[in-house]
Amino acid sequence: MNKLEALADFLRQLHCQVRLKHEAYEAPEGWAGGIGLPVRGYIELNGPWPFRQIEWLEINPAVTEHIGRLVKPKQHNYSEEISAFLHSKSIAYSIKEGTIRIPFSEFTG
Repeated sequence: MNKLEALADFLRQLHCQVRLKHEAYEAPEGWAGGIGLPVRGYIELNGPWPFRQIEWLEINPAVTEHIGRLVKPKQHNYSEEISAFLHSKSIAYSIKEGTIRIPFSEFTG
């Protein structure tokens, strides 16, 4: 399993939202519920994108868990868990305004 597949599986377990920055657009894509890898060389969040066109991937470590109508939602912050996972896979990242940003070259190099 490569680094991107491992990250996709890990984030699926935590239910973290992810977005990416396409080189042709100024703004990043909207947040999505997880990373899809439909075919080799493509990533899918809000549409399939070729790896070669992606600048970075961003993870929102804050997750809100809906408990029920009468119970206040539970807030989770998985920053430490995600950082530990990225360190274990030797994936470089930075933290920008509370989100974790990974240069996409970490997965294609």
